[in-house]
Amino acid sequence: MAAAIAALTIIVTHPLPWEASWALPWDLGDPVFGAFVLGWDASRMSHGFIGVWSAPFYFPLPDTLALAEHLLGIAVFTAPIVWLTGNPVLAHNVAFLASYVLSGVGMYMLARSLWGRRDAAFLAALAFAFAPHRAMHFSHLQVLMSGWMPLSLWGLHRYFATGSRRFLAVFAGAFAVLGLSNGYFLYFFSVPVALIVTCELARAAAAGPGPRRMRLPWRAIADLAVAAMAILAAIAPAALAYTRVRRAYGFRRAVDEMAGFSAAWSDYLRIPSGSWLWSSVLDVGAGERTLFPGLTIVVLAGIAALTVRRAAWSARMRRPTGWSWHLGIYSFILGLAVWLSAGPSTPGPYAWLLRTLPGFDGLRVPARFIVIVALALSVLGSAGAAWLLGRLRSRTAVAVAALLGAGLVLEGYSPMHPVPFRHDQPVRAQLNNWIRNGPPGAVLELPIVGPAVEAFTVAYQYNTLRHGRPIVNGYSGYGYGLQDFLGGAGSPLTEPDAISGMLDGLRSIGVRYVVVHQSLFSDRPELGWRDPKDLVEALDHAVGRRGRQFNDAVAWLLDPPRHRMPVQESLLSPVRLSESMLTASSLPGHLRYVYDGDVGTNWVSAGPQAGGEWVRLSFGDEIDVGRLVLMTSPYGLPSYARGMDVESETPDGSRLTLYSGSFLPRLIEGLASGRAGAPAVIDLPSNRSRALWVRQTGRSDRWVWAIHELEVFRRRTP
Repeated sequence: MAAAIAALTIIVTHPLPWEASWALPWDLGDPVFGAFVLGWDASRMSHGFIGVWSAPFYFPLPDTLALAEHLLGIAVFTAPIVWLTGNPVLAHNVAFLASYVLSGVGMYMLARSLWGRRDAAFLAALAFAFAPHRAMHFSHLQVLMSGWMPLSLWGLHRYFATGSRRFLAVFAGAFAVLGLSNGYFLYFFSVPVALIVTCELARAAAAGPGPRRMRLPWRAIADLAVAAMAILAAIAPAALAYTRVRRAYGFRRAVDEMAGFSAAWSDYLRIPSGSWLWSSVLDVGAGERTLFPGLTIVVLAGIAALTVRRAAWSARMRRPTGWSWHLGIYSFILGLAVWLSAGPSTPGPYAWLLRTLPGFDGLRVPARFIVIVALALSVLGSAGAAWLLGRLRSRTAVAVAALLGAGLVLEGYSPMHPVPFRHDQPVRAQLNNWIRNGPPGAVLELPIVGPAVEAFTVAYQYNTLRHGRPIVNGYSGYGYGLQDFLGGAGSPLTEPDAISGMLDGLRSIGVRYVVVHQSLFSDRPELGWRDPKDLVEALDHAVGRRGRQFNDAVAWLLDPPRHRMPVQESLLSPVRLSESMLTASSLPGHLRYVYDGDVGTNWVSAGPQAGGEWVRLSFGDEIDVGRLVLMTSPYGLPSYARGMDVESETPDGSRLTLYSGSFLPRLIEGLASGRAGAPAVIDLPSNRSRALWVRQTGRSDRWVWAIHELEVFRRRTP
């Protein structure tokens, strides 16, 4: 059976099996990212998992691997491939192909244990392994790794049938590996598991001995508690990392964002792009909302529904034990999964799960419940097939099973078009060697874009496996403020006068290398430079020496950051701001927004930055102002001050400059912190100020100067 599934996998994924060492399925976005993560996991596993969460992107943020799927449940099996071949692309593709076999084998074992027929179980294996929804997830390796679900349920059902703890260990082990392969499945698969466990415990309690009945099966409860603790122990390191990230950055998915990735009922009649059998009949869906489950399996599941009544069974047909019981459970799972796939915008249990389950609000694609739908349909469909084939003569049953199997595979077939991706990146080899052999430090690669996935961004990540340095760039399920700023509107990269300040900021956070890939700018005016040679010249001027040429790339090694005197944080205390303390060159009535605690509100200058804008803070008494903190928001980043002076107004009315120069270094440091508001911290030398002037000294023809939040700290005498 496994060999048959493997052979079919090779056929339906042709030509990927023959190109597995140098091509990837679907595109060069998520598959390259998946290969990168598997390569990173393998490298950390060889060092005892030390530093596994500090993946080398979004520098200098910590726990960056927890900003995406960590794939550790897959990497434990693919790491030897990476160690032996040095080829994460091959490891990714082996896992991709193995996911079909795992899904088929797991479902075969589950269906056979429930219904007792090999032919029906094989049809269930085909239905689950080659379900139509898999084609829309060719680029999502973690979603394809759903085969642990039926294997886990097989162990769970066998445990309740036999009481053997070996089967419970299979359940717990498969569940743990599933959860370490896909964070979505850790939550989504818990729904059918919780339902089955509840029903089985209730049935066991109802069947208890004695006149009072309803005696709780304490042994089973204790066993399941131990299994649950084992699963939690296995996923605990990952759960702690994700919890740290959520607390540090406040990551939550907005309900509106979830709604955009929720299923509409019509989506169950939409097919993936390239679907071979139904392309002339059904409409192609958008994104992950292509949820057509296939007609064959739905018809077979419908037949199963008709077999609940004993009248549907002839005298010569043996009705498996627990037939109606299991049909009822999986029918409920099917209905519940379809309901949950509609997400929070539909009244029902999804909103309740959002309120009660920690971390559930970090999942943005409720439509991925299609995997649970396919699981339940495969089980129910195999029941229908078992009943149907059991009514037929042997030869007829074989022919009908073959026709049904062909229909199941063809309904899920979408031609595979692998995309070349040379894992060794020969064009970059010399550049990677230069970075690897240079001084320690991070890398900024240009062009740079915001959170949208670009093939070159993911390739930058992949190349960290080659040169061994972290990069500012990156792609994950969440954006990074510094990358969004450098690659977005108002980026200092588009303003030659700002590049020097930008480089100072990059150096201050530990960036030592800047690389410009000139060919990637072609026909991309939105990246800020119509001719990348102009950017190269601007960087040459700002760095003070010419960059080094590597094929189409030009690279610079930046000087180490300047030493800055440490600040005694314990001596700083906040100054409470009020409306009477503040005035400005324009719109003074809006200054209340700079201390209202909301980075979404702000004070802005009356027009584009002209160099004469100012905000004055009056303290009344003479104080030593030790620090200013200016905050912004994702919507206000382009409105940063192009230049800044901070002046102390002394009791005699004279002014002393405390800070003068580019604001960019402090802004970049704030963005690199990952903290809300990207706090730009300006530490000031000792002073005696009755008032403080914050002046904007730069120019911009397009952008105003905005302050979203302003914090002032006084320095106490030690």
